[in-house]
Amino acid sequence: MGRVISYYKPPVTEYLSEHINSCLNLLEKLESSRIGRVGLSLDRNFVDEVRLSVVFHDFGKALYQSKISPRKSSVSFAGHEIFSTYFLFKFRKSIIKGADFNEYIKLKPALFAVTFHHHPMDIGRRLERVQQIKLNTSSLEDLQAELSFLRDDALSKEERDLLDSVVSELKGKIENGSIRIDDVKRIFREEICKGFYEKYTSGKEEDVILKKLSYLTLVSLVSVDYISASERRGEGTKFGDVIDEFYKLYLDI
Repeated sequence: MGRVISYYKPPVTEYLSEHINSCLNLLEKLESSRIGRVGLSLDRNFVDEVRLSVVFHDFGKALYQSKISPRKSSVSFAGHEIFSTYFLFKFRKSIIKGADFNEYIKLKPALFAVTFHHHPMDIGRRLERVQQIKLNTSSLEDLQAELSFLRDDALSKEERDLLDSVVSELKGKIENGSIRIDDVKRIFREEICKGFYEKYTSGKEEDVILKKLSYLTLVSLVSVDYISASERRGEGTKFGDVIDEFYKLYLDI
């Protein structure tokens, strides 16, 4: 089994677990931060929503590993969030089957954040690009192995076991041909995004709370994702300066 790479531009190579752990390190003060206090006032599980969005946000990159080659100067993971969202969607459905919870908030904000953490790059166009990706079991085996390098508190034992069963189930579907790229795209459009539209255009009190939680989760994920990437890869931008300032004001106090 191989490691799952989340960034490749020689001489820099970053593994998925390294990036996730770095993002989680940046959230050490989340609970007491300005965003954390607001989020927790709306949902006692807010910190877990953010944590799981961070853990899942780049899972889809596991399916892009065949594109990585020493002969290439870099590799694009365009559209990986489609697959990351699919993993979290299946994970959430497994939780629904086995637990009693408020469906308006449990993992909906995390699902929203993972789906749209690259939204400025035109998610519609990125959705088209995933057609070239091949679903294969070896990539999922590598993903399962990569998860062993995550921080111990990244996932609870129950979450790790559940995630392992979700990935194993997906491997079985790939082997018997019951899941294809078109199926993932259809679920993303018709079940996930349509579900967002129905809830996020509603004026019901519970849906307004859901929208607030979702945007708080999204901005938390985008902030630590960008800062972690910049620190590791040595990339600085004006947008990065804004993110740094936002992080200091709302996530690091």
